[in-house]
Amino acid sequence: MGTSAPQPTAWTAGARPLRPFPTDRPARAVIVGAGGMGTWWSKVVVASDVAELVGVADLDESAPARVLAESGIADPGSVATGTDGVELALATEADILINPTVPVAHHPVTVRALHAGIPVLGEKPVTETLPEALSLLAHAQTTGVPFMISQSRRFFPQVRQLRGFLAEFGPTVLTSAFFSLFTEHGGFRSTQQHPLLRDMGIHAFDTARYITGTDPVAVTAHGTNPPWSVYAGDGTVSCTFEMVRAGGRENPVEPEHSLFVYNGTWNARGLGTYWNSEWRLGAEHGSATWDGRGAPRFGAEEGPRPGTDNADAGLDADRAERLAVLQAEADAPHDDEPNQIDASLIEFVTALREDRRPLSEVHENILSFAMVEAAVTSVDRGTRVEIDPLLEAARDQAIAAETDEQARAVLQSWSSVREALAG
Repeated sequence: MGTSAPQPTAWTAGARPLRPFPTDRPARAVIVGAGGMGTWWSKVVVASDVAELVGVADLDESAPARVLAESGIADPGSVATGTDGVELALATEADILINPTVPVAHHPVTVRALHAGIPVLGEKPVTETLPEALSLLAHAQTTGVPFMISQSRRFFPQVRQLRGFLAEFGPTVLTSAFFSLFTEHGGFRSTQQHPLLRDMGIHAFDTARYITGTDPVAVTAHGTNPPWSVYAGDGTVSCTFEMVRAGGRENPVEPEHSLFVYNGTWNARGLGTYWNSEWRLGAEHGSATWDGRGAPRFGAEEGPRPGTDNADAGLDADRAERLAVLQAEADAPHDDEPNQIDASLIEFVTALREDRRPLSEVHENILSFAMVEAAVTSVDRGTRVEIDPLLEAARDQAIAAETDEQARAVLQSWSSVREALAG
């Protein structure tokens, strides 16, 4: 037996009641999209203790069978298949829908699922365009049905350790991420405009926000595509974001500003980074580096500051002790901790069971997606782009395109997009 339906909260207030979410059994999951990510998700769900695979859907009727053959499930015949993921989820009484479809399908699939009362765990990006992303936020608010985007980099223990370091040795003034892998993707990425930004930028941008506790104000970005690139759009980009402490824009005191620099390429051969990028964080009381795979390294000032006679101006005993503790925790083995989409699935199901917002829920994720769209716009225009005007222009487009009266009313009700995201 499941638990009783959750009472309305700030998240579900005014929405129709959701059906009880089970706490005594794995969540029944349907996967929509039987491509490479759908295959990965199927393996994760089959191996999971918190979910079970009950359905796989794809417009290609033969595709689900290929996914199931690679999923590791003991009896592929026990899993329902179909071409319509939402209908399949309803028919199988699924508790959640996992949506690793191609980006253009994210909006229609998610809208239908939310209005069917099915919580959605979506793959990044939230959808294909910023107006569609705001539309999805409005539909999530209208229905009260949870919608999380799997920003899986947040679940690496090293990312949490960097966040913890800055909580004690920050605030940050300069954060940089460098990504370089010679990668020649086929499929939609080969013809997509700005494939590096849209496919990889979102990971680093969301990670930077999470680690530093800051949000974007503006960006200046440049892109290039060398003659040997297999991509139609830029396979190499450089972005400098102006960031502000989360919530700082509403602070009457001038908020702390910092910079986040992202350099990424799929076009350079040799000495590649890991998929997580290489990181360096410079903060008021210390700095940190991370190669994207091993343990992060932490450092702080160890003596009097140059030009001072104050012997206590450097690293005091308490801070030195905390630095040693943080480094020891980072150096400890973490191989048994779930990460990437395994952890996304655990977080989503656990949050639903606890009736709380999951990490990287749609409100929290859109500013990361807006960083991508702002960087794309900056590359196209060749100018600095501010985030808030971009958000408001996207809202106007979303209102004009919205066919659902309730969702349109929600979009129109926001005093500003940034305030709606904070809510």
